[in-house]
Amino acid sequence: MAELRQSKFEIPAWLIWVQCIAFVVLYAVWILPEIVGFRNTALVVGVLSGLYPIYRCRKHFFQKRAIPAWLMVALFAWAIFHLLLLSQDYPAQLLELHRIWKYAALGAILAFGLGLSLANASSKHQGGVAKAPYWQVIYFGLSLPVLIYLLKYVLSIYGEGFGMQVPAYLKIYFGSQPYYVPKTDYVAFCLPPLAIALGQIQALLVSRTRLKVRQYFWLSLYLMTITATLFLFDIQNIKNGMAYAGVCMVVFVLSLFFGGSTSKSWRKLAFAIIGVACFVVALYPHVQKNDSWRTLIADTKIAFQLDKYQQWKYAGAQGYPNNEYGKMVSITNYERAAWFKVGLQLAAQYPLGYGLVEDSFKRMAKARWPEVSPNLSHSHSGWLDVILAVGFPGFIFLLGALSLALRQAKGILQPWQGFVFWALLANGLLWVSTEVSATVTFAALIFWVSWACGLTLIDSSPEASEA
Repeated sequence: MAELRQSKFEIPAWLIWVQCIAFVVLYAVWILPEIVGFRNTALVVGVLSGLYPIYRCRKHFFQKRAIPAWLMVALFAWAIFHLLLLSQDYPAQLLELHRIWKYAALGAILAFGLGLSLANASSKHQGGVAKAPYWQVIYFGLSLPVLIYLLKYVLSIYGEGFGMQVPAYLKIYFGSQPYYVPKTDYVAFCLPPLAIALGQIQALLVSRTRLKVRQYFWLSLYLMTITATLFLFDIQNIKNGMAYAGVCMVVFVLSLFFGGSTSKSWRKLAFAIIGVACFVVALYPHVQKNDSWRTLIADTKIAFQLDKYQQWKYAGAQGYPNNEYGKMVSITNYERAAWFKVGLQLAAQYPLGYGLVEDSFKRMAKARWPEVSPNLSHSHSGWLDVILAVGFPGFIFLLGALSLALRQAKGILQPWQGFVFWALLANGLLWVSTEVSATVTFAALIFWVSWACGLTLIDSSPEASEA
């Protein structure tokens, strides 16, 4: 087994660069509408260039560390099995197989191949840190969604004032428009890079080596990414984004003082204060314009009384009840909480799922309560929607792959160790209460987990190398 861990396979540098560039292009345009050609081209190039490292790594598939990858294979096999033998709407499920699952499978191949190539290229290490020549371009790709948003924000606000004719696709929209980007997409694609930036700061600050000018430059870049992402969440008024950014910030501060070296406490304290200050500055105006945070618990109490207060069925057509303070509940609090409880009931009633990634909650709720509004689409919990789609077996495959890859991250080197941990932490969080069970965001989740499976397939820790 030790020989298998240490056996390395050569991947040409040019091929890894092709994979990295394909990822950069794909991640930059993934959530942007009306540019399917760029997205599909990057996806196809990434898949074709990812097949070679997968083939070269074939011997590593028969070891314990390959279990997460096989769980991902089992997830796709279960989706096909569900279509053939358990389908409750075969035409709709077959359409999703071509539209969503095929799309997710291609992304999984790209991500897994990229993870293998990056892990192999980072096999040499010094002091437990990998030589990662491709980290710069990967991090640039991760930053592109928020950078593109900042560009669109500046052009939307100041472009016309400077006499510029800003194209429609470079403007920001807050409602349904041809170039509108949903809030959920921003959370799914910008929260993981924010968490990764926190993780890289934490790794640098707890390291035993003395920081050089280059490391301080990267610390500045990571802080700018965090600040820009919080700015995006505030401008778009994304409650889930701010909430989970706060959770990541708490994990970051705790990891600073309870992980790694106990030296350089002043530096850790300084960056902890800076990080918390950035978050508080972004959080304060967000809370001021969202009274719903103050009544979250009171509104949830009303929402969980499904039989007594049935307004959740009608999407506002019959008004909304009052909370314990005598005021009308916050619509977003009330509906999200009520739909979540309904989703739990449906999941218990149909443990094998309905089969549809996007519409299972709607179909199942309509079958049980024919009077519900057709606007009732998701449970507003991504993980719960996954259970309603592929049942508990599919959910266990996906969550098992994520959890095992997270655990195996301890056996790889920085920067990829922190990359895997923080990326999967962010994805695990955002899928708790965000409406992300859709084509692009579901494919993104599969992409992140598959990427982690590739990066963690080979134990590259110094201990393994010395075994």
